[in-house]
Amino acid sequence: MKKIEWEKYSQEFFEAVGGMKNVKDIYHCATRLRFHLVDEEKIDISALKKIAIVKGYNLSEDEHQLIIGTGVVDKFYKVVMRTFEGNGEVNLATKNKVKFWNKNLNFKQNSLALTKRGLNSFAAIFVPLVPVFIAGGMSLALKSLFEQITPNSGFGKILDIIGGGILGSVPAFVGFTAAKRWGGNPYLGMSMGIILIAPALLNSWSNSSPVMIGVDINATEDVVKIAIQEAFDKWKDQKIGEGWTPEQLEAATSGEVIGVYYTIWSGFFKINLIGYQAQIVPILLVLALSVNLERLFRKFIPDTVGIILVPLGVVLISSWLAFWAIGPLGQIIGKGIALGLNGLFKYTNWYGIGFGGMVFAGLYPLIVITGLHQGLLPIDTQLLLETKLQYGHSFSFITPIACASNVAQGCAVLVAAFLIKNKEEKSKVFSGSFGANLGITEPAMFGVNLQIKPLFVGGMIGSAAGGYWSGMTHTVANSVGSASWVGLVQFDWTSTKSSAYFDQTNIHASFQSIPPGVNAVIVMLISGVVAFAASWFLMKTKWGKNSLNEYITNMDIVIESKKERIKKVKNK
Repeated sequence: MKKIEWEKYSQEFFEAVGGMKNVKDIYHCATRLRFHLVDEEKIDISALKKIAIVKGYNLSEDEHQLIIGTGVVDKFYKVVMRTFEGNGEVNLATKNKVKFWNKNLNFKQNSLALTKRGLNSFAAIFVPLVPVFIAGGMSLALKSLFEQITPNSGFGKILDIIGGGILGSVPAFVGFTAAKRWGGNPYLGMSMGIILIAPALLNSWSNSSPVMIGVDINATEDVVKIAIQEAFDKWKDQKIGEGWTPEQLEAATSGEVIGVYYTIWSGFFKINLIGYQAQIVPILLVLALSVNLERLFRKFIPDTVGIILVPLGVVLISSWLAFWAIGPLGQIIGKGIALGLNGLFKYTNWYGIGFGGMVFAGLYPLIVITGLHQGLLPIDTQLLLETKLQYGHSFSFITPIACASNVAQGCAVLVAAFLIKNKEEKSKVFSGSFGANLGITEPAMFGVNLQIKPLFVGGMIGSAAGGYWSGMTHTVANSVGSASWVGLVQFDWTSTKSSAYFDQTNIHASFQSIPPGVNAVIVMLISGVVAFAASWFLMKTKWGKNSLNEYITNMDIVIESKKERIKKVKNK
């Protein structure tokens, strides 16, 4: 295997962007190195594209993106940052002072810039956590699969412990990465996340009681028992009104129906001691406060006492405000986001109609081009966690849509293999198609499809076709993972839980008896077949033939350029 010359590529990168001092900030996602520059005139894009490990370049607003690939971009990023540190460069976070509202831009431009910065910030917070989400989500997906084969198995319980432990601890992970991204102490951020899921709080992840009551922390055992019995009697009266039989009521116990959490203080300052396990929005709001408190304290408190007063003050004030107001507010916002997105998807997809899925899937490749698809990760996670808390099982419509898009681009690029004779380019096509069918579309998309645009459009058409089926059937995944063929374990393979979810939420899905896993296979088959057919047809048009000829001409120029460079090296 050819040795990767990391230091050389790092040097080439800095030369192409105008030197280290011209880099305002830099970070990476799963496949791209993303950076902003001080002086845009100094960048040499052609030189960036010539770096051996760079597969493509994209500019989104003022953010430059190098498409490098999963498993490589993180290593390259470490080398680049090591180069910064070795040359005594200042912390990039201190250089990246971006105006909240630029007076030189109009309202629309400022709004777009703010949205873009917000999505980039979310991507920087959540992309490093992708392996964590995959480990937790796939563990629960495997547990769900094992339950369908062998209920109550020991291995299934272990998987439940792993998945629940990881996803229940999401606030701690997000606290660390959010604080790091926003310029605070990441360990203080993680501490705030741990406080929100402390063992002394009611575990909102594992609690499944349909009725919750709050009891003062100083209440006696007798008072608690009376409160539980009163709530249980009220619940039984409600169920009698709903038509429950005496036999059904006798089977229920107060311990199963009534959950108890404790409260401190009363009135306006009352605090409910409920944990925020598996919740994202509350910890983000808390960190927005604690990071700024930390900055404020460090500005005014002398270092001699700051080592004690700053962390203590940040934790005490942030914790009190978190439990009193910020946490409950975040919980409401999180539920609102989940309800809003699910409602939008629900009412744009009906029996035999998959309009919402078609539009979302058709536009998804454009979202990937800009890199904004990374901003969907926290939304996807929020949907999965919120539905788990509300319905006892996770559901999200985003992963099936991503599956449709990825497979479509992977099948569209295969058309090029029948039209290109160069063996090196054929190899690039096949590797790109293979990667896209495994969930990584950048090599296929930027390496071929965007250069032969009819292939990209064919991929969009295929994605929209698969998205129509996904929307019409309301195909849902139960965890975060790979949006590809290898991610089929993320889907339920019986329709029991999905049908119950549709009934509870009044979703009108076609073919409800078909398990989500089977629907996911159908979605990807439709996407792949239609994308290949549409791309083949488009390549037979005048537009397609001209695009192919232009690509082959550019390819020949690149090959000749490589030969010339090799010849010069040999002559030296």
